[in-house]
Amino acid sequence: MSKKKQKRTDSASRMMSGVVQILVEGYIEEDIQSILNPSIKVPGVWSGSGFFVKYKDLEGYIVTNAHVVRNAIKVKISSMLTSEERFDAEVVGLVKQLEPDVALIRLTDKELLRFKKLAIQDIEYLELKEGRSPSRGETIKAIGYPVGMIEPNITGGEITNFISGSEYTTERFVTNAAINPGNSGGPSIDEEGKVVGLNTVVMINAENIGFITPASFVKIIIENLLLLNEPHFADIGGKLQKNAENFNPLLKQAHAKGVIVSKVVPNAFLDAAKIKPRDVILSINKMEFDRHGIVIGKEGLYRHINIYDVIKLVPIGESAEIVFQREGVIHKTKAIAMRNPEKGINSIPILNDRKYLEVFGMIIQPLSFEIIQAIQEVDPAAQLEMLQTIDQDKPALVVTHIYQGTQADEIEWPLGELIVKANNRRIYTLDDLKKIVKKSQSGAVLLECRSGRLGYFLVDKSLENLE
Repeated sequence: MSKKKQKRTDSASRMMSGVVQILVEGYIEEDIQSILNPSIKVPGVWSGSGFFVKYKDLEGYIVTNAHVVRNAIKVKISSMLTSEERFDAEVVGLVKQLEPDVALIRLTDKELLRFKKLAIQDIEYLELKEGRSPSRGETIKAIGYPVGMIEPNITGGEITNFISGSEYTTERFVTNAAINPGNSGGPSIDEEGKVVGLNTVVMINAENIGFITPASFVKIIIENLLLLNEPHFADIGGKLQKNAENFNPLLKQAHAKGVIVSKVVPNAFLDAAKIKPRDVILSINKMEFDRHGIVIGKEGLYRHINIYDVIKLVPIGESAEIVFQREGVIHKTKAIAMRNPEKGINSIPILNDRKYLEVFGMIIQPLSFEIIQAIQEVDPAAQLEMLQTIDQDKPALVVTHIYQGTQADEIEWPLGELIVKANNRRIYTLDDLKKIVKKSQSGAVLLECRSGRLGYFLVDKSLENLE
C-alpha cells in the first residue's frame, strides 16, 4: 500500500471514531391520522448517524440530520469508543422544515462525563471544511451506521455533481458513495479528514446517487443555533425573476445581466436595502450574477452557485453589499442579512407544536402545509381552496376532524372547511375562537366559512373550562 493511500485509510479510520449512532424513540410524523387529529400520536423507533463536531471549545456536541430527531421523545447515542453503552442526549436545535436537513444535539453534562470515563480514547471531534468547495471527481468517504449496523460503515465515492439551491431549498452535493437508510446525519470526509458535508438523503429508484448538505451551510446553522437560537438562513426578502434581452428597453440595459426584482417583502432584506420592484440585482458581496441569477466567473465556472445560495451564506446580523441597477443607473447599497417575516400559513412538522381546539365535535387547527398535504388524501377540492391562502399574511383556521354523533356530524359539517368568522367577528387564531366561545356560555356560536357555509352550534357547560 502506498504511503498516500495508507494516510487516507488512517484518516478515515480516525474519523470513524468520531461518528456515532443515534437511537430515537418518538412519533411517526407522516401519519395522516395524527396530522388531522393531533390527539392521535403514533409511536415509533428509528436510528440514524451523527458526528462529534469541532466548534470552538465546546464539548459533547453532535451534528445530525433534523429528520433523525425531529419528533423525538428520547434520544440516545452509542459509539465504537464505548462498546455497546448508550448515552442520553438532548436536542439543542434543528431546522424544522429540513432545508437544510441539519440538527444539533449534545450529550448531557452527566452523560459526557460518563462517556469520557468509559471511552477507550479521547473523543475525535470532526472539523467542518471551510473555504474552497470540493470539485467534481474529488474523492470522499461517507461514514455512518446504515440499516441498523452496530459499527460504523465507510463507503468510498466521488463528488459527481452539484444541485443549486432555490428560494426554498439549499445547495446539495451529489455523490456516488453509497448512502443508505441509517447513514443519515453521518459525515462525508475528504482526503485531509475534513468534513465536506452531511450525508442527507439517497434518491429513491436511482442507483449510486446520494445527496450531501455542504459543510458551509451546516456551519451557518450551528452558529445561528448557538448564537441566536435561530436555525434559519438569511433570505432575499422578495421575489426574483430571470432577466432577458426583451427587457433591455424597459430596464434601460445594454445587455441582460442580473436578476429582476418582481416583489419586495415588507420589513425584509430587500426592503431594508431600499430595493424596489423592477430594480436589477447585479451582485451581492462582489459576487456578480448573470441573467439567470447564477454567479459569474471562477466561483461559478464548474458549478452553479446562484443568488439564493449566496444570500444564505451571509450570517444573520451581518451587513451585505448589493449593487443594483434602477432606470439604467448603477447604485450601491447595504443591508443587514435577516430571515423573512413569517407568513400566516407555515409548516408545522413538530407534532408537539401542533395546537388544536376540540369543540362542537370537531378538531380545529391553524392551517399548515402539512394539513394541506394530508387533506389531499381526503378531499382534493378542499386542498385547492386551501392552496389559495398560502401567501396571506394572516393565519387561518381549518376543520381537520369530525367525531361521529356530534353536533358537527349532525349538520354534516365538512372536513377541510376554513373558518373565517365566529358570531360575525373575523377570527384568525385559536385564541380568537376560544374568546368568542367563552363569551357565549349557555348560548350558541355561529361559524362562517370561507366558502360561505354556516354552522350554528349550541354551547354547553362542558366548554366553561376551555383552555
